[in-house]
Amino acid sequence: MLWRFGLQHASNIDKLLDKEDLTLEEVLNDMDLMQEIREQNPKVISYLVQPHNMKQMVDYIATEEFFKFAKMASTAAEVLCSHSIAFADALVAEYVPRDLIDSDEESSDNEDRPPAASASAAAGPGSSSLSPPDAAAAIAEASPALPPPPRQRLLDQLWGIMRLSAGQVDAGQATLFSRVMCCLLQRKPYQTLDFIRAQDGAVAQFLEHLAMSPIVDLLLKVISLEELDSGPGVTAWLSERRLVPMLVDRMAPDWDPETHSLAAQVLLDIIAISQCNNPTQPTIGTNLLIAELKSEATVTRLADYMLDRTAANATSTLINCVYIFIELIRRNYSDAETAYAHQQSYDGTPDEFGQQPQHQQQPHQGSDDDDEEEEDVEEEDGVGGDDADEDQQASLIPPPPQQQQQQQLPRQLPTVDLSDMMRVLALRVGDLADLLKNPRSPTAPVPTTQGPCEPLGFERLRICELFAELLHCSNMPRLNAMPGSSGRDDAALQCDSPTAESGTTTPQLQQHYSTSAAADHDTTNTPVGQLLKWKLVEHAVLPECMDLFFRFPLNNFLHSVVYDIMHQ
Repeated sequence: MLWRFGLQHASNIDKLLDKEDLTLEEVLNDMDLMQEIREQNPKVISYLVQPHNMKQMVDYIATEEFFKFAKMASTAAEVLCSHSIAFADALVAEYVPRDLIDSDEESSDNEDRPPAASASAAAGPGSSSLSPPDAAAAIAEASPALPPPPRQRLLDQLWGIMRLSAGQVDAGQATLFSRVMCCLLQRKPYQTLDFIRAQDGAVAQFLEHLAMSPIVDLLLKVISLEELDSGPGVTAWLSERRLVPMLVDRMAPDWDPETHSLAAQVLLDIIAISQCNNPTQPTIGTNLLIAELKSEATVTRLADYMLDRTAANATSTLINCVYIFIELIRRNYSDAETAYAHQQSYDGTPDEFGQQPQHQQQPHQGSDDDDEEEEDVEEEDGVGGDDADEDQQASLIPPPPQQQQQQQLPRQLPTVDLSDMMRVLALRVGDLADLLKNPRSPTAPVPTTQGPCEPLGFERLRICELFAELLHCSNMPRLNAMPGSSGRDDAALQCDSPTAESGTTTPQLQQHYSTSAAADHDTTNTPVGQLLKWKLVEHAVLPECMDLFFRFPLNNFLHSVVYDIMHQ
């Protein structure tokens, strides 16, 4: 309330804008500039959105002037990302080169330029006797050139940062560029996306600057625009430009570990924004990028990279690939799917084991003594006994299946079918189990406070984590059903599983669960969920994990993973 008494801070920017020889640097250096923009001062905004001033602010960010005027570049980015929509409109607008020149400079150039009529006089008196082709050439040379068509020149100049090589872009410059572009994607998504998609080699330029986290954030922002109502088809465009295959190429063991980590992080971020178990977290849902990543061809390539024993950086590839597989499983596995399967049983449909729902089975036939006790209770209740009995019976009636599903189950996102990934990794269980016994990482004892100890290494730890997640994913109902089989057939396969509960441990049962029995199961006669479990039995993965559990008594991370495996 101090402004009622004239104690408010008086801004001098209006007086500054009245100067005749005013420069943009003076306005950007004014301490009240951002406050005036927040208050939507029309005089300040109209001055800054002039095309030549917009071009100068973009130059501060996208050209070599950034290294000379770093403070100006930071202030210019603040202005361009302010709440005024006028700056976003000016950035995506189309201009001709003449629009980006100051009017004072243009008028001075016009005064020095000779009139166009002198061009015909410069041809000389004999120009009329020239042949038609020569006369046309003389007229073309004498007449001024046609002006270039208008285009988004400010955006094109700003995008010049992406055309530079990786070593030529400064981290601060990339941060300001990403901030301005993300702001444009938020306020002018369709115009900005059309511009980005029109650039030649845009995806390759993103991957060229993979080490710059602001550039990666911009790429993820572009992918997240898939959730727009009109459906711009961003993931389809990125799929056509081979984004996922190019990232997978950087997971090859020929690349250095830093590149592996950067490429894996981008894939993990794509998984995170594409699919999520948490109903409260926004997501764009399943898309072509995830379909490519979990496809059999891509998983086979990753498995070949991570199991290569000849390459120098194969261990780094394995560690990062395991992160990708685990993230795919965790983001697409939800216990709500199993709960939903149980809810379907309320309509009278038998479950996967061919059993009727409990609420539709025959009621319990009590004894005569129980009936007499119930009659005594009704007589003691008196007149209100009938009403209470009706209320009690009404409370015992289960609600309709749709209503009960809405009450008990959260909003369920569509999960991704991971059968292709599970099938490829199930067939590679033997190679992974061999790495537990003979790791590629160094195993020589290292000095510790407890004396020389053998290191477990990230390689064996990540393999154990992968086994735990694969075993957890193999329990999904869709991975344990044979195509075209009935519920009872699936129940038989479930009972034939090596993890099925049984109260007997006869020698015949132990012989049935031996490795010879496990070898009889393949992709043609066994669901992929059961196939994985049989492969774990065939290659004795669980005994090997227990051996590591006792060989490394001080490794709590390994103990938690092995406990998770045994708990399942």
